[in-house]
Amino acid sequence: RRDAPRRRSAGLSSSASSDPGGAGDESGASGGPLLRGGGNWHGGSGNPDLAELEAEHHEITKVKNVSQIVMGKYLVEAWYYSPFPPPYHNVETLYICEFCLKYMRKPRFFLKHCAECPHKSPLGDEIYREGRLSVYELDGKDHRVYCQNLCLLAKLFLDHKTLYYDVDPFHFYVITEVDDEGAHIVGYFSKEKVSAEDYNLACILTFPQYQKCGYGKFIISLSYELSRREGK
Repeated sequence: RRDAPRRRSAGLSSSASSDPGGAGDESGASGGPLLRGGGNWHGGSGNPDLAELEAEHHEITKVKNVSQIVMGKYLVEAWYYSPFPPPYHNVETLYICEFCLKYMRKPRFFLKHCAECPHKSPLGDEIYREGRLSVYELDGKDHRVYCQNLCLLAKLFLDHKTLYYDVDPFHFYVITEVDDEGAHIVGYFSKEKVSAEDYNLACILTFPQYQKCGYGKFIISLSYELSRREGK
């Protein structure tokens, strides 16, 4: 059983500075070895090549490299390794803009970015809204950097996710909670544009600070409804 996420304010001081502010752009999303197959690792197939790859994957990722993240008003403990590029790959705290998903190492750069970020919602098109619940659809090819950053962020909470950079073949559906400050990301799922097996989703996550609020059931229901409308 996972420890409950720490729901408290990050308590940051506002000593702003004119720094580049981290690698939440093209320079922070360099390519690497990739696996497809829905974006999650599926072991136990009996294939010796896959077994060897799984063992190598386990060895590389068994050590958590980011201890915690600050995302919006939440300080959340990370659960697993995620391959953020240097110099963001081995830090105590990573600061995440909850709207554009740019990631930073230092609180003063994070505060400066939050004050200047032009986005108050995920990128992409809003396709659903009911009350305070809103859903955005993104094409991985059109919003590559955002979707890559989303995958890197999600890997902190998913043990066997192995798809981070090759986002072009996927649509991403970002679920948000809306208030006067903007549309705050609570979770997402990804879906292959073309799936030979007609899977209705590839990867699914509700972020820890929003778990046990019913979002997981909504995300699954939404994925089935989208597949139904596509005639699958």
